[in-house]
Amino acid sequence: MRVRPGTINDVAAMSMVYAESWKTTYEGLMPDIFVNGMSREAALHIFADSLQTNHFSYFFHVAETPEGRLVGFADGGKERSHPEKGIGELYSVYLLKEFQGMGLGSRLLKASTQSLVQAGMNSMVVWVMEKSPYRRFYEKLGGNLEPGMKQLDIAGQRVRLLSYSWKNLKLIH
Repeated sequence: MRVRPGTINDVAAMSMVYAESWKTTYEGLMPDIFVNGMSREAALHIFADSLQTNHFSYFFHVAETPEGRLVGFADGGKERSHPEKGIGELYSVYLLKEFQGMGLGSRLLKASTQSLVQAGMNSMVVWVMEKSPYRRFYEKLGGNLEPGMKQLDIAGQRVRLLSYSWKNLKLIH
């Protein structure tokens, strides 16, 4: 397995991973209309928008099999609510279910932190659903649970998001 910087040529495969992972990640945690509403086409629009010139310093890394099959990705850039502060944000890490637990998520997160450091950001935040079973992943990689939260209203259901932060990205190995 290898992790590498993503290119525009990866967006179609990345959109498929996103749509498939979305369903396995949020099934049972979010309303069905939300879970089932993510399609490859919707994901293509999301990533096409993200790749447009913006002030978020957007990047992504992909994980692929030796045969070249894209099985996961991580994306990030400047923290979206206050990009002027120069804090990094890990927007997402998605892996197909059958490739989880192999260390690819850690490798994607570490590659992301390197991109943030290269862009001049030394700290990072990631927002995670309070009920997410993947919170332990960020804790194992040194993320500190921050006080406070965000609340979203998704299809009539209140969802609480918690943030994890890393104050010094150079300490993530």
